[in-house]
Amino acid sequence: MADGRVLAVAGAKGGVGKTTTAVNLGVALADAGETVAIVEMDLAMANIVDFLQFEPERTLHDVLAGTVTTTKALYAIEERLHVLPAGTELADFNAINVAALAPVVRSLRPAYDWIILDTAAGVSPETIYPLRLADEVLIVSTPRVASIRDAKKTIELAERVNGTVGGVVFVRAGTGQAPPPERLSGFLGADLIGSVPDDPAVAEAQDMSQPVASYDPDSPAAEAYGRIADSLILSAPDSGDGGDGVIGTGGVTDFKNAEEIAETAAEADPDNLDGSTRPLEADELDTAEEGEGGFEFVKRKGDK
Repeated sequence: MADGRVLAVAGAKGGVGKTTTAVNLGVALADAGETVAIVEMDLAMANIVDFLQFEPERTLHDVLAGTVTTTKALYAIEERLHVLPAGTELADFNAINVAALAPVVRSLRPAYDWIILDTAAGVSPETIYPLRLADEVLIVSTPRVASIRDAKKTIELAERVNGTVGGVVFVRAGTGQAPPPERLSGFLGADLIGSVPDDPAVAEAQDMSQPVASYDPDSPAAEAYGRIADSLILSAPDSGDGGDGVIGTGGVTDFKNAEEIAETAAEADPDNLDGSTRPLEADELDTAEEGEGGFEFVKRKGDK
């Protein structure tokens, strides 16, 4: 690629597998011959060093503080895969200039085919900003009710700041009594990029501080990440011209109205895709009540 494609891996709920997905997609893309830079955007709770075997001396915090250049804080994990980690010390957080994220990402575009932004959980300027910096946002979710609800809110949040949602990836798929990924992605109104099965090799790999794609490349999870990487390579980037209700611009002003952006995203109706109050159809999913296995299927009126 002449100009690297920026992909934000996002999801408001913590613990759904954003970093696992970012790292393993990076490995899978590199194995497919692409050059990849992973930028850890969790500026308060950095943990990518727990997923990979390296000890950084310089981090994204140093870059944003203006004490080192971006290239000095990049670490080669594989020949085609580099990582720009965030600092693990909370004291570093106060010294950063978050607005400098944009030029950091721009500086990486000419050098890599893919720039993957591993975003933080929650809603804050640090999580809002990468959604607009990216060419597209990849939503990560598990098939659990709470995660799906937060995925819906993250999609709304991305749209509010004029970001482009490329699709959704479900991890730990096939567990409980949740509907299949195709149904869940339809409920979210997002394209299904792929799903990763619940695979013990993922936890084993993390305990060894390795990506599952490297630890056990023949495992179901590693093969799933490979298929997702292939799908991303073959897909053309979406071009969004914005739309009604856009609040953010991706600039420094986003920090000033972050609370307003978060409030509008929180008001998104997680049960109706079109924002109406229409009754749900018989085969639609309802997250208003959580059953033992996750989602409840809504019955027709009169059904018992």
